[in-house]
Amino acid sequence: MSLKFPQPAGPALARLTYQQIYGRDVRTDVDGDMVVRDEYLGWVMPVSVNEIDYYGVTFDHLVPADDPDPEVLQINIIEIEDDGGEYANKNLPFVVDPAHYTGKRVLAVPRCCQKRKGTQDRMRVNDCVAEREQRKLEQMECKVNDDFGGVANNLQLA
Repeated sequence: MSLKFPQPAGPALARLTYQQIYGRDVRTDVDGDMVVRDEYLGWVMPVSVNEIDYYGVTFDHLVPADDPDPEVLQINIIEIEDDGGEYANKNLPFVVDPAHYTGKRVLAVPRCCQKRKGTQDRMRVNDCVAEREQRKLEQMECKVNDDFGGVANNLQLA
């Protein structure tokens, strides 16, 4: 399945997260202040593969372009309404009252505050960014080769 990158919600989610973390809007005049780099689309089965059940977006904040392994802060938005808070109460080290969230607010929890252990968020996230960058380069190379091949096929040797 080939989907547009980023999904329409990606930059909006990144901006909202940025505003909550840094307490200000993205500074468009500061190069690299916020750069959407990757996204994660997840599906919980059995669900139609056309319906995204989980979405994550990766953005850089003042990360040098040549840094392949920046620090990572992963924040998960925990769904409350579909399961009445069951997932949240199973995976968080504190009790979540669904009445505080359902139809009112979003529960966003840094990964470090969850019960899930043994994860390698930094490596996994940075590897996903690197894979996306590699695919983008390969697509550009294919386009150049296609364009060049078309020119070469139209040339005639004298």
